Amino acid sequence: MAVAPAKPGPRAPQRWPDVPMRARTRRRIAVAVPLVLALAAGVYAVRWAYADREANEPVEALRAFLEASRTGDVEAALAMTTGEPHGETDLLVPEATSDDWEILDLGLQTWSPYDQGADVWATVKGPNDTELTTEFSLTAVGDDWKVEDPFTTLTVQTVPVPYVDVNGFSVPLTGDPYDSHDFALLPGVYQLYENPPEFFAYEAAPMLALGDFLIDADGAEPPFLRAAFEGFTAVEGSEPELNERLAAYLDACMADPEGPEVFGCPFDLQEGDIDEGGFTLGDTRWEILEYPQATASAFAGAVHTEPFGLELLTRKEGRARVTAADTDSGEEIVLECTIHTTGLYLVYDDTGEYAIGPNQDPDPATDPYPTTWQGGYEPGCEPV
Repeated sequence: MAVAPAKPGPRAPQRWPDVPMRARTRRRIAVAVPLVLALAAGVYAVRWAYADREANEPVEALRAFLEASRTGDVEAALAMTTGEPHGETDLLVPEATSDDWEILDLGLQTWSPYDQGADVWATVKGPNDTELTTEFSLTAVGDDWKVEDPFTTLTVQTVPVPYVDVNGFSVPLTGDPYDSHDFALLPGVYQLYENPPEFFAYEAAPMLALGDFLIDADGAEPPFLRAAFEGFTAVEGSEPELNERLAAYLDACMADPEGPEVFGCPFDLQEGDIDEGGFTLGDTRWEILEYPQATASAFAGAVHTEPFGLELLTRKEGRARVTAADTDSGEEIVLECTIHTTGLYLVYDDTGEYAIGPNQDPDPATDPYPTTWQGGYEPGCEPV
């Protein structure tokens, strides 16, 4: 029987003795490895520093915008924004700004080196240590970063004067008294009616504006001047002066060359007021026996038409005596009439000073709100 030869087993691996590395080679490797590592670290550091500088650019752009707003450099602040502000721009002037606030902190919210936009948050502090934080969006425009729509809106409607006063800067309110006015504001502190109109004090706190937010000094939502006379209160002790002006107004009515029965004066006499058959009203002579006492109202219905005004409310009626003569016989009759202030108003001008007068068009045909004066004034008279 034939026997197959056995297969050879695997060859044992041969190991050659290590060749000693030359000293020069070892020195070269020892020098090259640190250099490669240092070069890689340097490239990373440069790229990191460049990215960090890029990421910081929108933060510094927002800081520059806020600082320009704070110092009243409105032209520079507007140049750092994109687009046009919404609403009326009359308050985007240096005179309407205040530096009574500070920038506390800014930080990058979102940013990418592959994107042209960034979001940056800012915290500012206003009066009474009131702090406000909000986020702004910025866009890269060429080599610069611009702030997108950073404006706050102040809404003004139905105030008792025909102007709005912000940080001592006044802007006339034109159009219908019931029109709403939306003013664009830069970030900052805004005090309304620092110099309040006559007869009034304005007690609302300064407002802090930042982005979409507008808060007062205690952090609450401020009056948006939508409700009539919000923030205004009558000055205590102002009625004596008011009644002095009322008396002067009535004296001027009495001295009118056409007589005191002219439009806007609370004196009138109709033949129906005289209970005498056949009496035809002729000449009348008036004298004031006692002046009325009044105050000014402060409710929405008091403002009827242009110009703006506050209705006078009668605290105490006055009295007047009128002597009337019959046109045909010359017979005279004496009557006493009440004097009240219905239909009279405090009418303000754009400086905050008021005058007393009828807040109504003399021609009822063109007056959209004819009230007291239509058809003649009726004071209420009785024979003595």
